[in-house]
Amino acid sequence: MNKIFRSDEAAYEFYRRFGKCFGFGIRKGDSGKDESGRVIRRRFFCNRAGLRQRHYDRLDRNRGHRLKTCTNCEAKLSVYLDVVSGKWRAHGVPTSKILGYMAGQAGGYSLMGFTKKDAYNYINKAKRAKIIDGDANATVVYLEGKAGGDPMSMARYNLTKDNMLANMFWADGGSRVDYQNFRDVLAFDSTYKKNKYQRPLVIFSGVNNHKQTTIFGFGLVLDESVGSYKWLLENLLEVMCNKKPSVVVTDDCDSMKAAINSFFPEATHRLCAWHMEKNVTANVKEKRLRQCFTRWLYSEMEIDEFEAEWDDAVEEYGLQNSFWAKETFQKRMMWANAYLQDKFCAGFRTTSWCEDINAYVKNFLKSRHSLVDMVQNLELVVREYRNNELLAQFRSLHGMPVMTTCLDPLEKYAADAYTREIFVDAKKEIVGVSAVNFVAKNRHSTTMVYTLEEYGNPGIERWRKEAKSLDKYAEIAEVGSERGFLLCHGALHAAAQWMLYVGARSPSSFTQALNGLHTLCQELDRGHENVRQNKAHDTVEMHDPAVVKTKGAPRVRRQGGRKRRCTRCRKTSHLKRHCNSDGAFVSKAKDNKDFEAINLGSEGSSPTEGVCSESSGSKIRLQDEIPAASGRSETMECERNVINNTDDLLKQLLTQITDISSRLGSRFPT
Repeated sequence: MNKIFRSDEAAYEFYRRFGKCFGFGIRKGDSGKDESGRVIRRRFFCNRAGLRQRHYDRLDRNRGHRLKTCTNCEAKLSVYLDVVSGKWRAHGVPTSKILGYMAGQAGGYSLMGFTKKDAYNYINKAKRAKIIDGDANATVVYLEGKAGGDPMSMARYNLTKDNMLANMFWADGGSRVDYQNFRDVLAFDSTYKKNKYQRPLVIFSGVNNHKQTTIFGFGLVLDESVGSYKWLLENLLEVMCNKKPSVVVTDDCDSMKAAINSFFPEATHRLCAWHMEKNVTANVKEKRLRQCFTRWLYSEMEIDEFEAEWDDAVEEYGLQNSFWAKETFQKRMMWANAYLQDKFCAGFRTTSWCEDINAYVKNFLKSRHSLVDMVQNLELVVREYRNNELLAQFRSLHGMPVMTTCLDPLEKYAADAYTREIFVDAKKEIVGVSAVNFVAKNRHSTTMVYTLEEYGNPGIERWRKEAKSLDKYAEIAEVGSERGFLLCHGALHAAAQWMLYVGARSPSSFTQALNGLHTLCQELDRGHENVRQNKAHDTVEMHDPAVVKTKGAPRVRRQGGRKRRCTRCRKTSHLKRHCNSDGAFVSKAKDNKDFEAINLGSEGSSPTEGVCSESSGSKIRLQDEIPAASGRSETMECERNVINNTDDLLKQLLTQITDISSRLGSRFPT
């Protein structure tokens, strides 16, 4: 069990010699690979492992049976690659068998000097001791190393009493810049099974000026407790320059609610409308009441009107003593649209934006991933979202929509000011108004003065094209502050996008842009001394987080698993091709070598030129499955081929049936 090998071939040679000494042969088995395709696991079996398929009773078999060699022998050697040392070690031996082996050497369990429980506790402690500078430390080092390429990226974490990773929050420079611009609405939700420790992953997100999802940061929490969420929001505020959102959208989680009330007391906490509808469906049976609740969630009405309808519903359906009704009414300011319609929510009514992110993240994260893999793959997710934003910004800047309304100047101004996605909404308002509202007219000498109502509020800057422009940041940037640095960085990044595109189009422009950047950076460094301050971290031996239990009922493993059944007789001991019930001769005859690869098309014809047979086997494509582009003549030729070959097929089939019948007649009496 302590054997170490230089390579998997050395392990195979060792087991071959071992089997030779004990009188059995071996063969290579299956293997496993990591994410990069490197083989990290090998298994070698006895040459008598497994069992042969049950096909001895086939009546149409012509070849003689081979001798039986498989006896389901379970002797094997399993080795895995230790990535740190580069050595191959034996594994796969259960702890119970190891203890049995040790008890046999000692002369019994009573003579080992320790119990089974002591052994399991020791093994668990030894495993934890080996993870020093392991997954958690590698993740922290990776996040800290990103500061070399992105000086504005930041990460925060804390440890448990056992020096295991408890909570962690991280965000790169682009996410911090986006938060400064689009922090009005903050949505976050937790998702499971995104790492091998089953820790909940929290994704903070919002909406940018193109009505697209933008990610503000990620968090890995110990559990869904109030303390974990408080730590997460506290570090979110610290990283984001203590700028608080105006609206926070979550599901109906009490832990999230308590943490939000502690750090965002002035923000409007909006509950997910979809989760509220699901809650109503589970607690209310009356269909009409559920329809009223949906109206309260989404319709525009006054507060007095909503409260009056609620009182009528309570009286009509007898909800005076309903705990659900009382609790739901107490939270009315977080879900009823009558209290939220004057709040700027940027289109957020549900956490469906968060659910979309979680669904998209599934393409990048798996439950077997380590923390380092999770962090690196989440960077790919952020990169994809930012690429979508870049494409939308390019379309808004370099495309002009067609003017179709009667208010051309107003429509043109909206097209110049807003992004393409917001212009669609603004155009609907213009079409709906069609003309300004007339108030009054007054004559002053020879001049007639017309008074008209003003349109909207022109002071909102969020949805404009220049939401991240350089001029806007130069006006509001706070000199010397961290927020001012973030705003200036975001403005320079947006202004440099076109330079990057033009500079990469040809080798000459690339060289010119690169030399110009080097010269500019040197001049800026000479003018302003760049001092980087690194926070000192205490050296602590940090362990990887423990695997936690997820929500929901535990999985129940079936005994023996689900067995496959024969589709002909519905028995579990065989499949259709080995079935001996009535009518099985035809299906068995198809497996005979005499019925292989009947090619009904002409030689050299391509698959798109009226081919009537499939690529392999004896299945024939029907006439209506022939491609429409084959032509009438090719279809008729294919039909003749089908008829001729079908006659040959029937002749061969009758010959086989006659042969089988003669053999059966000689075996059984008439």
